[in-house]
Amino acid sequence: MYVKKLKLTGFRNYKSEEFEFLPSTNILYGNNAQGKTNALEALYLFSIGKSFRTQQDRELISFDENFTRLYVEFEDRVRTNEIEIVVRRDRKKQIKINDVPISKMGDLIGKFCVILFSPDELNLTKGSPNARRRFLDIALSQMRPKYYHILKRYNKVLEQRNNLIKKLRFSPDARAKETLFVWNEKLSEYGIALIEYRKSFVEKLYEYSKQIHKEISGEEFEIKYKSAFLSKEEFKEKLDTSIEKEIEQGFTLYGPHRDDLDIFTQGKDIKTYGSQGQHRSAVLALKLAQADMIYEEMGEYPVLLLDDIMSELDSVRRAYLVGKIKNKQVIITCTDADEIGMSSGEANLIHIENGKII
Repeated sequence: MYVKKLKLTGFRNYKSEEFEFLPSTNILYGNNAQGKTNALEALYLFSIGKSFRTQQDRELISFDENFTRLYVEFEDRVRTNEIEIVVRRDRKKQIKINDVPISKMGDLIGKFCVILFSPDELNLTKGSPNARRRFLDIALSQMRPKYYHILKRYNKVLEQRNNLIKKLRFSPDARAKETLFVWNEKLSEYGIALIEYRKSFVEKLYEYSKQIHKEISGEEFEIKYKSAFLSKEEFKEKLDTSIEKEIEQGFTLYGPHRDDLDIFTQGKDIKTYGSQGQHRSAVLALKLAQADMIYEEMGEYPVLLLDDIMSELDSVRRAYLVGKIKNKQVIITCTDADEIGMSSGEANLIHIENGKII
């Protein structure tokens, strides 16, 4: 899978610009705050329909415009594809795949796969459990469309259950309270399905990532999925017996929306004891392992988006990463193209200045 063209109109600081990419390494370089990350953000949007920088679509629109239009042309193992996204200030986002409008985000996810590396991705190992759950949800949604649909149903039931719990906290109602047992049935059904998908994914991710991590750092590496439940029955029983406690707290206390990943280097919890270098090695290993898993699953590599990541790596990790990306399409941002360690003959160099290709 590789991107051929990207067209941006009224997007962030791009008035109107068209990028052409090679199937190999593409380097977007220039000073800070010129629009390099904006281009990666646009490409990321085509993968899951959301930005990795904001939850508000209207923030994507240039200040002096009423809408933004994004277009990508990419090749997969079957055909050339096109996706168009239009965001307006006053209406819902519109998406077309090969000129056919879609109404559900699930129709987009998995069509165009990317993996993002950025300094913020260190939150995967350093940050809150939410960052690790997000990593699992995005990775699995791209590889397993069914997972995305189950996740959507789970979140809907969770939202409705939480709304009822909040209502009961301030306005006790015995009849309404009984309906919680119905929500418990659905939440445990969808929840255990998510847990099983995640456990299977993490087991495989571990097999891929431990070797990559060993090559990067020479250290032992382990990841485990951390969940309180092994079966639907166990999950539902916990929900049934915790209703009073949850009403007191005002939200659902148990389920995969509160699960986490345990990550270890040299047998120690990286979240507590990891050095900066160990965090970088772990994130690199997980992301590169994810790329290999997508290749095994789909028969083609995802597009790798590397946002100013080279400046975060020492020479050893940088050299390793350059070696691992040579057979994949990579789009890298940096301030100085020389820091990547590739010549103009090895990479497509694109100079960005103030939202324009120079």
